[in-house]
Amino acid sequence: MSHEGPLDLVREHPEIAVEFVRGTAGITLPGQLAVSLAPTDMSAVVPVQYLADMVVLIADAATGEAALAVIIEPQLRDSETKRYSWPVYVTTARRVARCPAAVLVVICPDPAEAAKCRQLIRTGHPGFDLAPVVIDSGGPPGQDGNGDPYLTIFAASMGGIDMASEPGARRVLDAMTSPQVSEPDRLRMTTIILRLASDAARQILEAMMTTSEYEKTFIERIFDQGITEEKAAGVLRILDARGIAASQEQRQRVTGCTDTAQLDLWFNRAITASTAAEVFAD
Repeated sequence: MSHEGPLDLVREHPEIAVEFVRGTAGITLPGQLAVSLAPTDMSAVVPVQYLADMVVLIADAATGEAALAVIIEPQLRDSETKRYSWPVYVTTARRVARCPAAVLVVICPDPAEAAKCRQLIRTGHPGFDLAPVVIDSGGPPGQDGNGDPYLTIFAASMGGIDMASEPGARRVLDAMTSPQVSEPDRLRMTTIILRLASDAARQILEAMMTTSEYEKTFIERIFDQGITEEKAAGVLRILDARGIAASQEQRQRVTGCTDTAQLDLWFNRAITASTAAEVFAD
């Protein structure tokens, strides 16, 4: 299983990273959190570039102050070079984010390789030994299917849920149809999960998506999405063909619109209008 799938899910929903470190000894999080992706360049002043795969910054939503930097490293197998770069990631992330604490989370689906990644990294400095937080397919957060649906989808991407079985596939589809998952996220995550799934799992997932239980979410909405995208493209094509200059904001209104009636109105106006203002008049 590719390590990029789990990373893609965290990139789409960085709040997942909070659950990676919640409960970790010595880590205290604010009551209200603001979570965002941070720069991944861990380069210091030495002429060697250290580029982390992902850094998630957790801040106090009330004060805006950084509370914790979470460095997320996908790893298919243990690597001796990481014994030297991982401590750099942690110390440099604190400096770059001006954050009091930083945690390294290693995503390694293979439990045997994950065990190697968990080995303590001794730096030689008294009291400064690094014990990476390692997540593998044996027990990823969200594996039980309870709680945050994003975590359930993450667990599936790690191989922690057997999507080639009907119960496992149902657990994943239930998570993706949860009201907590936004429509744009649902479309992106469906693409990611189907890409990661084995042939057998993909057949089961796609078959279940067409049943009455899930069809409205996975088939009708995706079909409707295709219709609105086509109509939006038609509006922009008419404007361009007639030489009507639409502003970037107006073009974004068109591409972001999901109301087919509104798109039809703009399309009809674009056929005869002389200016963009006439097309987009309220």
